[in-house]
Amino acid sequence: MKLRISAHLCGWPKEVVANRRKVMEIVHDAGYEGVEGFEVKNAEELVELGALAAEYGLHLVNVHAADPLLKAKFNATLGNDAAEVPAVWKRDGKIDPSDAELDQIAVTMGAHIKTFTKYGIKPFHHIHVNTLLETVDDCARTLKHIPGLWLLYDTGHLLASNCNPMDVLKRWPGQIAHVHLKNYWKQNPAVKLDPHSPDFYSWKTSRFCDLAEGNTGLDVKAVLDGLVAIKFAGWVALEEDHPKRDIAAVVRDNRAFLRNLGY
Repeated sequence: MKLRISAHLCGWPKEVVANRRKVMEIVHDAGYEGVEGFEVKNAEELVELGALAAEYGLHLVNVHAADPLLKAKFNATLGNDAAEVPAVWKRDGKIDPSDAELDQIAVTMGAHIKTFTKYGIKPFHHIHVNTLLETVDDCARTLKHIPGLWLLYDTGHLLASNCNPMDVLKRWPGQIAHVHLKNYWKQNPAVKLDPHSPDFYSWKTSRFCDLAEGNTGLDVKAVLDGLVAIKFAGWVALEEDHPKRDIAAVVRDNRAFLRNLGY
């Protein structure tokens, strides 16, 4: 089975992202099939962006729009079968919601789920530090309270939350709609860091990194093999949040890393 690989624009230099044709050139030249991370404000812009992507043989993945209804319609128009619902962030950065609060969240989330599924879109929520889905335990609680919600399986944020990404893959193979594949580096891999610390995004003692550079235990091949084993048909987006070197080289090197693994 062949996995579909896209590049994700999170953390790219703003001056590069602003030049959409340059983005397409970088992603195409590195050998990706799709690109994720664009926001679209209206239908006319969607047409123009879609036409530009088509010039480079790229598919637009998980296109963002401020209005969830428009987001569902835009992604359905692009032929996508999954897109991201608005994130729910933890109160005060680290306070887990009670069961009653989760039930309240489920009402709002349920409306988004209904909208997305109406257009044939799997509604997924990002597994991400400081959100409703931060840890493996969070996933278990949330999926119990919010039926119909799918997962954006983010290996880097699971590592940052001191979790084993393989646990999500093994426990909810049928609930993964999208993947962000990224690695994580820590100055001292043996020390558990608090992802809610103000220093977390300073990138001094830890950071997201090239797939080949991680030192916190991610077995990239095991993740990819696992996705193939469950017949995952969504997109695998290669992401390095806020890279420290030339973005074209990062995108190229991460794609080459997967090729060396047989993907």
